[in-house]
Amino acid sequence: MKRLNLRRNDGQAMTEFALILPIFMIIVAGMLGFGRVFFYWIQANHVANETARWAIVDRNPYAPTTLQTAAADSSSSEFNSNTTVCITREGDKDLGAPLKVTVSKPFTFVPILNIGKIKIQASSTMRIERLGAKDASNNAIPETYTEGCQS
Repeated sequence: MKRLNLRRNDGQAMTEFALILPIFMIIVAGMLGFGRVFFYWIQANHVANETARWAIVDRNPYAPTTLQTAAADSSSSEFNSNTTVCITREGDKDLGAPLKVTVSKPFTFVPILNIGKIKIQASSTMRIERLGAKDASNNAIPETYTEGCQS
């Protein structure tokens, strides 16, 4: 008669792996989600800075497309969807006045389940250096872009 050995280790590794796998997968998914959020934040800052640089000198290299639309479409295809770019002039709205560009992008951590929605925003404020036109009241106005938001 064979004696039953109750101290065998045959299934120990498989059991430990089954217990640790879900935790490991959550950590990996969290790192990937954080990486995407960080990428979007960097892209939003880059788009805001580049758009502000073009706007303060009253230039639009993307004509006939508006500066806001071209800025929203200028980065990666994943970032472009639902991106909003806003240009606002503040203060006296003349040369030397601040111009602010704001870029916002909605983000969902788990898109399949629609869980974890946040809005990634970036802005850039610079001083207006050149405005190409004058309105009826002889106020300087931008010639190549319009203020406001566009997606």
